[in-house]
Amino acid sequence: MNSFYNKSMKLLIFSFILALNFKHLAYSQTSNFENKISEPPLCSNNRGEKVYFKNLNSKTGRFTAGVAKRDINGLPIIYRFNYQKSSKALQLFIDFHECAHHQTGVLEKKPPKQNSFEYMMKESIADCLATIRIKSDKINGQFLIKEVLVELKKDMTIIGFSKSIIESREMNIKKCFKKNISLSTYIDDILNKRNLK
Repeated sequence: MNSFYNKSMKLLIFSFILALNFKHLAYSQTSNFENKISEPPLCSNNRGEKVYFKNLNSKTGRFTAGVAKRDINGLPIIYRFNYQKSSKALQLFIDFHECAHHQTGVLEKKPPKQNSFEYMMKESIADCLATIRIKSDKINGQFLIKEVLVELKKDMTIIGFSKSIIESREMNIKKCFKKNISLSTYIDDILNKRNLK
């Protein structure tokens, strides 16, 4: 039980880091050079509102990160931290992951507690949606997912996650890639479960 609790806490901490505005963490260890920041994808939330993207940079950051939220004017937005420090594949995955939070109405409900099962499920669902979208939107989706997994494993190892936590996330992404379901159907299923449709 203690081991499960520790693993769960590490996963929650990793998700929490990605979900919060930790500028000092926004730098990927996968390369020592700067990449071109990709154009953000199209994204609408569960209400049909356009989601905006904003690039932010921190010289002291270590990991690329994204944050989905509403800005001070109430507009849905995704903040993209230090995207120039990661590959196009990881940039895309993070964009799709954060977009998934908007698409599934996470921001319309009271946020789950950081140490809850609901919080972990929210992050797993966002990973799954990002994976399904890469599979359906991109011709070379399988190659992109392999690249994403390599970078995520490196970053999670540097942060200090156990092998089992890293493998669990990898297994979820691989399983989602094999799903035979459309993006819209998967989103509708989530919205129905959350009573948002």
